[in-house]
Amino acid sequence: MKVWSSEVWGRKFEDRVNWEVGNGKDVLFWSDNWVTTRDLRSRFPRLFSLSVLKETNICECGSRINGI
Repeated sequence: MKVWSSEVWGRKFEDRVNWEVGNGKDVLFWSDNWVTTRDLRSRFPRLFSLSVLKETNICECGSRINGI
């Protein structure tokens, strides 16, 4: 935790780490910080409260059409 919250070259460690979603099976849609430095649950609390898939991963939340 000390490394995670310490400043490195003027930026937080978490700002230097990138997520690779891949197939989406290992990344939780609402709980993990895969879009920004904040999870979607805290960015969109109203939408999260309406969701019936609160503990789902990314690959279970939608589908891709023609690779898009």
